[in-house]
Amino acid sequence: MLKPLRLGIWLLGVAWRSAPGNVLAAALVSLLVAAVPSVQVILMARFVEALADAARFADVLGPFIGLVLLIAISSPLEAVARTFRHLATDRVRMTLISEVADVVATISPSRIATPEVAAAIEKGNAAAQNQLPYKYPQTVSLISSVVAVVGVILTLWTMSAPAAVLVLASLVPILLLSQRVQRINSAMWDDIGPLLWRERYLHGHLVGAASARELSSLGGAGRIGALVKEANRRITARKSQTYLPVLGWSIGTGLGTSALLAAALAALVVGVSYGPEAAGGVYGVIAAMGVVAMFGTNLGLIVEGVAPYERFMALAGLREEESRPMVQPEVGELIVHDLRHTYPRRAEPALAGLDLTVRQGQIIALVGTNGAGKTTAVDAIVGNIELGHDSGSVHVDGRTRADLGRDGWAGYFGLLTQEFGRYELTVRQSLLLGTPRSDVPDEELWEALESAGAARLVRGFEHGLDQQLGNQWDGGTGLSGGQWQRLSLARIYVRNPPIWILDEPTSAIDAEAEQEIFRRLQATKDSRLTIVISHRAWTLRGMDEIIVLDEGHVVERGRFDELLSTGGRFAEIFAEQTA
Repeated sequence: MLKPLRLGIWLLGVAWRSAPGNVLAAALVSLLVAAVPSVQVILMARFVEALADAARFADVLGPFIGLVLLIAISSPLEAVARTFRHLATDRVRMTLISEVADVVATISPSRIATPEVAAAIEKGNAAAQNQLPYKYPQTVSLISSVVAVVGVILTLWTMSAPAAVLVLASLVPILLLSQRVQRINSAMWDDIGPLLWRERYLHGHLVGAASARELSSLGGAGRIGALVKEANRRITARKSQTYLPVLGWSIGTGLGTSALLAAALAALVVGVSYGPEAAGGVYGVIAAMGVVAMFGTNLGLIVEGVAPYERFMALAGLREEESRPMVQPEVGELIVHDLRHTYPRRAEPALAGLDLTVRQGQIIALVGTNGAGKTTAVDAIVGNIELGHDSGSVHVDGRTRADLGRDGWAGYFGLLTQEFGRYELTVRQSLLLGTPRSDVPDEELWEALESAGAARLVRGFEHGLDQQLGNQWDGGTGLSGGQWQRLSLARIYVRNPPIWILDEPTSAIDAEAEQEIFRRLQATKDSRLTIVISHRAWTLRGMDEIIVLDEGHVVERGRFDELLSTGGRFAEIFAEQTA
C-alpha cells in the first residue's frame, strides 16, 4: 500500500502547488459530502424512533425535515465538489506538462538520442498528459470515502461495537486486493512499455506528413499499418492475461467483504433489541456497504495510477543541470586531437583518430561517402556524443567541454544538420529559437534572411515575419524542403556563434541559390571559423582545407586542386562532378 499512498500524497502536493484555493475549497466540500452517510444514519435512527411513538405527523416533523434537507443538499454538494476537483485537475495537468518540458530541456543531446531515454520521455509525457492528472480527483474521492467509512463506523459503534468492528474488518480484503492488483499491473506495464513505445513510433510514421507521403508513394503504408496492428495485438494479448487473475481476486474479495458485512448486520440485530435502535443500525450497515464499496472502487483507481506515476518519476529522474543558453562572442581556434568513437553493438569504430585545427577566418570541409564518419565527427565536436578518457580531445581556445560546462560549450557552436528543423511557428519565432537574446531587431532578422536566400520568400508572405508556418494551422502556409532549409540557415545567422558547423547546408536548395549562399559564407568567414560537410564538388573549391574520411579514418587532406591532382580517394568520390 505504500506506492498508492505515495502517489496520493504526491498528487495532493502537485495540486496544492498548482491551485491551492481550489484544493482547499474541494477539501471542505468533500468533507461535507463524506459526512452525509453518517448524518443519514443518525437522522434515520431518530426518524424510526420518532415513528414508534408518533401519533401524528408533527411528532416526526423534525427528523423528517432533517432527512429531506440532507437529501436535497447531497447532490448539489457533490456537484460543487466535482467542479472544484475538475478545476484543480486542469491546473495539475498544466503543471505536470510544464515539468516534463522543463526536464526534457535539461537533458543533453548525447543522452536524449539514446533509445532508453527517448522511451522514458515518451512514457513519462504520456503519463503527465493523459493519466496522472485524472488521478487527482480520484485521490480526493478516495480520501472522502475514507472519511465516510470512518464516520459510519463511529456512528455504528454507538449502536453495536461488534458490528462496527466487522465493518472495519471488511476493508481488509479490499486492501489485499489492491496490493495484488498493483503487482499484476506493474508486471504487465513492464512488459508492454516497449511495445507501446514501438506502436506510437510506427503510428507516428503513418500520420506524419512527410513520412505519410513517402509511404503512400511507395505503397508501404500497409506494411507499417500491419506492424502497428501486430504491436497492438501483442499489447492487447498481454493486457488480457491480467483480466482473469484480477477477476478471480475481485470475486474472492467481494465474497469476503460481503460475508463480513453480513456478519456486521447479524451482530447488530442480535446485539440490540428489536426496535427503533435496531432499525437505525440496519440502515447504518446498509450505508456502510455503500461507502465500503465506494472506498474499494476509488482505491482500485488509485492503484491503477501507480504505473504511470513510476513512469513519470523515471522521467523526472533524468533531469540534469538547468540549461542557461548563451552565445560566446568570439573564438581563436578549434583543435581536435585523436578523436575516436565506436557505437554500442558495433565492432568497428565509426571514427578513428581524427586530428584537425581550424582558426578564425578559415573554412574547412569534411568529405566522404555515407558512413565515412563525418556526422560522428560533428556530433563528437559539438558534444552530442560523450567522449571517454580514451576518445581523444576537443579544445576551443585551450579549453574543453569539461572546463566550460554544457552551456558554455554549446555557446560556441551553431549546428545545421541534414535533418534541419521544420518548426511550424511564425517566421520570427522560428528565427529566434537559436538565440538567448530577446532584443533582436527586425533589421537583423531580415539581414539573416537575405544571407540565407530566404528574404524574398518571407516578403511574399501576407504577414511577413509574423506569418504562421505550416499549412495544418489556421492561416498557416506550407513550405518546400528547400525553403525550410533556408530558414534553418537564417536561424544560424541570427544566432551568430563563433563556430559554424554546416552539414549539407544546401542539400535541398537549387543550384543558383546554393552558389549565392556559399558566396555569402565565404564573404563573411573572417568573423568565425566554419566546418562544412558537402557532397558537391564546386562548393569545396574555396576551402582552406579538405579532410577526406573513409570508414572512420582520415585518408587524405589538403586543398581542392591538390587532392584532385593526386588521384586518390577524393578524386574517386568526385570523379563524375569534376570530369
